[in-house]
Amino acid sequence: ECDQVHIDDVSSDDNGQDLSTYNFGTDGFPAAATSANLCLATGVRGGVDWMRKLAFRYRRVKEIYNTYKNNVGGKKAKENDRMSPNFSALIYSAGLLGPAKREAWLQLRAEIEALTDSWLTLALKALTLIHSRTNCVNILVTTTQLIPALAKVLLYGLGVVFPIENIYSATKIGELFL
Repeated sequence: ECDQVHIDDVSSDDNGQDLSTYNFGTDGFPAAATSANLCLATGVRGGVDWMRKLAFRYRRVKEIYNTYKNNVGGKKAKENDRMSPNFSALIYSAGLLGPAKREAWLQLRAEIEALTDSWLTLALKALTLIHSRTNCVNILVTTTQLIPALAKVLLYGLGVVFPIENIYSATKIGELFL
């Protein structure tokens, strides 16, 4: 029940509560650092309260994705950056990663690019072209669980061409049912 196909799958269980003061650390779900499994909450799994808390978590993930989809690393945008409609917001964005992690990640991405003949650059170029066309959308269907898939999309800088509403995980139901 924790692993969802789509970010909005549990939104019907969300009562719209303001999450600015909500304490995710004490709601019975494990902290992200201690477990990769979002599902190990206390309480009745699948109960109304449990599902509401799960919906809060998915709403928060959606907020984080939409906030950082253009700039997970916090890098300063270039003057000729045409990929982001929020160019001015990117100039001073702090990013989701801190400076040390950002630098390490950028170095690793550069190494991956060198070893794969720039697959990410070429893929992003093609996806950006599709994204810019009218009546065309990019849709991502993956066998990776939804939350790790969203993290990968952000880390690889693909959030700008994949709106969160267009990302699906086939892990829970299998590829044939999507």
